[in-house]
Amino acid sequence: MVLGRVHFPFCVVLVLQTLLYCDGQIAQKSYDPMPPLPFPACRADHIDCLRRSLRTFFFLMDSGHFGMQPVDPAIINSVALALPELHTSFSLRRVNVTGARWTKLMERRFNLEGGKSGVIFSSDLHLTGQISMEVAGRPEPHHAHITMDIHGAESNITYIGNILRGVDNEDYIVIGPERIAVRNMRIPTYFLQPNSEDSYIIDEALQQKQAILDHFSNEITAALMHSIVDNFRLFSAKVPIKHYYKYYNE
Repeated sequence: MVLGRVHFPFCVVLVLQTLLYCDGQIAQKSYDPMPPLPFPACRADHIDCLRRSLRTFFFLMDSGHFGMQPVDPAIINSVALALPELHTSFSLRRVNVTGARWTKLMERRFNLEGGKSGVIFSSDLHLTGQISMEVAGRPEPHHAHITMDIHGAESNITYIGNILRGVDNEDYIVIGPERIAVRNMRIPTYFLQPNSEDSYIIDEALQQKQAILDHFSNEITAALMHSIVDNFRLFSAKVPIKHYYKYYNE
């Protein structure tokens, strides 16, 4: 059977990790009947349907559906930034991020350069963590606890996708390596604790060079998107296309 070219919603746009190939087919681990999903299948051009499905999909991730890992809250171990021209470096550690489940689907795009498709997400995130500032020539770094709000971070994700027929005679989507680019619509807001000399020195540095906040926001948002990607991979490895996507001729 020759499949025509189709487009599909982003909830399946990521690389499948657990696939085994056999004579051009996908070998699935289980052939048990699929349970009904709590959202209807969508056409790729029905943006409102895709938005409703995405909202439900985030709750499925947080409930561990299909073995997916919760993403809200998410823990990011560390993010670092070196500023050689200032002889200074910054790091965030043990970052706790919330708000991912309210990520919004802004746009679906097709026929991009190189045959790629894409999606744009917008996220408002709240995070807490430990921030450190190291200065050349000073033996001990400055430390503080930071609370940051990221407003309207746009994640532009592009990919190339293919459809393969599984040995269960169902169609599955295989996506090539994705690219994630993040843009901040607003400078993140923050406050530091405790009210100490270290907090004051770090605050002065952040106020003088707000690109530091942009860098942290971009890296944290991108890391979160990669975690979401891992869940999409698991989902699309187990769920045939027909359960979440409608072909244009249906």
